[in-house]
Amino acid sequence: MTKRRSVLLRILACVLATVALLYGLDYLSARLGVPARPRFSSYTIYRFYKINEKFNKYSFEPMSIAQEQCVNALFPHFGSRPCWYVQRHTMQAIDVN
Repeated sequence: MTKRRSVLLRILACVLATVALLYGLDYLSARLGVPARPRFSSYTIYRFYKINEKFNKYSFEPMSIAQEQCVNALFPHFGSRPCWYVQRHTMQAIDVN
């Protein structure tokens, strides 16, 4: 039983070390702008009020359009979400009951 536990702990330690290394390299890439790319980008976010009506139906009312700044990286850094995520989520619905 201890041999199996030892192997699992080694695997867990390797996975955690790999994730920490990947995050660190991603941070350096975002901080230094390597490879040659802009560190930040901006996307237009379309926001709507999602209003609950009778019989499980909804209506949508548009809100103002917003610009969201994102970081060109794999993970979130500097308080910004990664651009690959923001690019796929440009429509945001805000629930109103």
